[in-house]
Amino acid sequence: MLAVAICGLLSFALSGLMRWGRVDRRWYDLLIPLGFFLSYWLTYNRLPSFPPVGAVSKVFYLAAVGSILGVATEWTGSRRLGQLLLAAMPVASAAYIGDTIALAQPLDLVVAALAGAAALYALHREADYPDEGSGLRPAIMLAVASAGFAPIAFMGASSSSLQLSLGVAFGIAGIVVGHLSRPNYRFGWASLLGGAAGMMAVAQTVALITRKIDLLALAVLLLLFLVSSACRVILDRLDQKTPALATFVFAGFCLVPAVAAVAVMLARKGFSLPL
Repeated sequence: MLAVAICGLLSFALSGLMRWGRVDRRWYDLLIPLGFFLSYWLTYNRLPSFPPVGAVSKVFYLAAVGSILGVATEWTGSRRLGQLLLAAMPVASAAYIGDTIALAQPLDLVVAALAGAAALYALHREADYPDEGSGLRPAIMLAVASAGFAPIAFMGASSSSLQLSLGVAFGIAGIVVGHLSRPNYRFGWASLLGGAAGMMAVAQTVALITRKIDLLALAVLLLLFLVSSACRVILDRLDQKTPALATFVFAGFCLVPAVAAVAVMLARKGFSLPL
């Protein structure tokens, strides 16, 4: 758990330094991808070989390419390019990770791509919402989803994904804590195509390659990405009066499907460790 704590503390410290230095708001968009790469390195204690061998190495390069494309999209301001990449990334990720099963189980790849696209679109839609908390809410959604996915991945015979997911979750938590007061964080294209798509690739890897994950629990976890739409009226009212409270309430709402997903997994699989 030391690696997880390191991710949280470094993200909090870097976010604080950026606020103190009053850097351009667009640079905040790199924090989540950097947190993902830090968690990856602390989990596997190395950078993957190139060309990548195996799905774990592919995850790193998918996140790296997504981050680069996200930075280019963010700084050029090309919304059309961003939307094109938003649609292409889940398909490319599922096809690249599941290339060995593409002919045998093509439907699995289609479902993985559609689920990833739905999650990324929900994050993008929330980041585009015109209010003060529109940067923190998608970050919270991604953090809670990563934390909820961690035990599901572990019971799906992927202990490394447990640590990687928790590292990402705590890294984002460090960013959110640093922006509770007068938030200035931006969840932009690099966060979406690098950090969020990186976690999407992790989930696709566990689902398509290990094939021991509880798909019902994963489906329940995906309901998290509907929380903002379902609770919009409550959040808007709170955000007008006490934005910090609105952030905490939103995090609480996001925890409901995450906890439910873990409960479903435990009810179906029990506490027996995977082999």
